[in-house]
Amino acid sequence: MNLDFAKETYLDARQLLGTSSEEWCESYDVENGRAEICTKEPTTGEIEPIALLLPPCRYEDRRLMTHAPTYMRAMDLLLRHSFNEIRELRRQLAQRSPKPKDFAAECAMKCTEIGFKKFLEEKHGLEAPFTNERAATRVRSMLAISSRKELNDDPAAAERWKSLRSAFEAWRQHG
Repeated sequence: MNLDFAKETYLDARQLLGTSSEEWCESYDVENGRAEICTKEPTTGEIEPIALLLPPCRYEDRRLMTHAPTYMRAMDLLLRHSFNEIRELRRQLAQRSPKPKDFAAECAMKCTEIGFKKFLEEKHGLEAPFTNERAATRVRSMLAISSRKELNDDPAAAERWKSLRSAFEAWRQHG
């Protein structure tokens, strides 16, 4: 059995559970000498045979067949409960998981700040004119990256950016 078939079968079983008998039981027809699986009519309480159990039918198979509606409803309930739990846990996880830092955007914004450009000039040799593009080019060179996107994709590049950012913050506080 594969997963797609199992999903299809589950949906079919759920639909049938809504229309089938609530429970079955095993009985014995004394007149004909046969074991039977029976259902109980919910409105009248009358027991009705719905299947014959042949002598070669093992105990485990009889038990499975006799309790099939109860087992199916229990599994359906457990599955629906599990699905709800999974949805809730995913929702909670989505709320807890902070968005990953967008270092590329942060770097792009820093490269437009006059104070950051002054820091790059004093500490890292940025030459005039102090344009945003010159600052971005100097930062890419210092961080050994070809694109700011690497700051989000490469953990080592992100660490180099964080170190540069920290140096800038320290410079700003003491400068």
